[in-house]
Amino acid sequence: MRRFFILLLCLFLLTTAVCATGSVTDLQSEASVNSDGSCAVSVVFQLRVSQLNGSLQFPLPRDARDISLNGGGAKTFYAEGRRWVDFTGAVSGTGNYTVRLNYTLPNCVSSEKKGLFLNIPLLSGFDYPIENMEFSITLPGEPEELPTFSSTYHPESMDSYTTYQIDGNRIYGRFLQEMKDHESLTMRLAVSSKLFPQNILKRWSLSKDDLAQYALCLLAFLYWLLFMRCRLPRPVRQVQAPNGITAGELGCCMAGQGVDFPLMILSWAKMGYLTVHLGRTGRVLLYKEMEMGNERSEFEMRCFKTLFGRRRTVDGSSEHYGRLCRKASKTVPSAWNYFKKRTGNPLIFRAISAGIGLFGGISLAKALVIDTTWQVTLSVCLGIMGVVLCWLIQSGAKGVLLRHRRAALVALVCCLAWVILGSIAGEGNVAIFVVISQLLTGIAVIHGGRRTEAGLQARNEVLGLRKYLKSLSAGEVQRISQSNPSYFFDMLPEAIALGVDGKFTRAFGAGRQPECFYLTVDGNASMTAQQWNKVFRQVMQVLSDRQYKKTIEKLFGK
Repeated sequence: MRRFFILLLCLFLLTTAVCATGSVTDLQSEASVNSDGSCAVSVVFQLRVSQLNGSLQFPLPRDARDISLNGGGAKTFYAEGRRWVDFTGAVSGTGNYTVRLNYTLPNCVSSEKKGLFLNIPLLSGFDYPIENMEFSITLPGEPEELPTFSSTYHPESMDSYTTYQIDGNRIYGRFLQEMKDHESLTMRLAVSSKLFPQNILKRWSLSKDDLAQYALCLLAFLYWLLFMRCRLPRPVRQVQAPNGITAGELGCCMAGQGVDFPLMILSWAKMGYLTVHLGRTGRVLLYKEMEMGNERSEFEMRCFKTLFGRRRTVDGSSEHYGRLCRKASKTVPSAWNYFKKRTGNPLIFRAISAGIGLFGGISLAKALVIDTTWQVTLSVCLGIMGVVLCWLIQSGAKGVLLRHRRAALVALVCCLAWVILGSIAGEGNVAIFVVISQLLTGIAVIHGGRRTEAGLQARNEVLGLRKYLKSLSAGEVQRISQSNPSYFFDMLPEAIALGVDGKFTRAFGAGRQPECFYLTVDGNASMTAQQWNKVFRQVMQVLSDRQYKKTIEKLFGK
């Protein structure tokens, strides 16, 4: 193996031109920039050759055109991403020589995140050190900003080694230290459209992060189109919950989400399997009233047995309850009945779409800072932040049809924060694109995926029930209450599950409701519908807290 590498090294040395020994005592670079972004460059340097052993080459930018050497034609070739001029013929032996190169750069103006920038390569890695280098750049108008200089040895800034003056539309100066061999040098200047009013602004270009965002958006759309698209919902009028579906399973039926276990407990309570008690201190206790038989689903029987076991009482804030609550939230009962076997995975669809936020964050980072080190650091931070915000925005869509109002509020805050950050960075369009794409993702995923006929029917029935509870009138309440006095307590868990409990309770007015037959409280139990709704909300809060507390404890400790 060692002999093989030695052979490669020898071949490399044989194919590499052997340069002469010497140095450049003086180099002057003059550039004239036109309003179309092209640039005519003239380079004159004094070369001192002490020993001539091979060919002499001067590197130019790869896109250099119309190259001339000492007023005549020039022999050039491409290598190492640059265009090289062979000026061996201009040197006949040892001594001092003056070499003049003229060439044109077709486009030195680029449209970037921060606006238009003029980038002129003054030096592209000459083999010799340069003792003294001067430059002169003529613009089509007076510059509004100050130029910055960078080199391979000083990639961030070379301003402290540069002295220059601005005289009208001309920038001229020199470098205070010797330029090292193989050193590249670039001047960068922020310019306005007034200096370059021609085709520069009409050239539409996309950065790599912008292209990545559009590619992921297209990929997410294709995934939804091929694997998740289903017929539009058509609500079917329902007065009662669909047969066999508890309030905790409405989200499973409509959006393919996991079981809302606190709401399932309230459904069990109104069926008579248990009683819920809210104490003065906010403690929620669950009292078992009877065993659950095969009149309920196998999943419900298994959860009920796990919840109580041999117990008669369960604390709603206990770890035993919280463990079961977290486990149930990851289960979608009857998913096989609601969704087709080849339906897409909503998590994959959401992950693809959230990737838009990753590259959106990188795009904002590039617009906020110019320094390379800070760009990398900020790109990592804003990229991760973009993914998290996208996921939260997507999750907020379920607050449109279900009880997760907090998720909808968090999504709204995330949208505003991202748009404000994009405006600060001058990339408002990018931020708005990210926000809109995530909102559409949340809406697209809210129904879970491709459904069977039974799944479509169940979804339409749940939407019909939601529409009915939301638009319930006082006249209908009076008519229903005459035949079913406990209708309020029968349907309140479903109204909470569907996020319409506010409008549902207002339909019952300010009249006192009888005592709830499955939820008891300490003190006076004669309350209005809205007061009862607050009690139910408090119970739901206590029963839901334990579901998320474990995750917080894992991250930050107890």
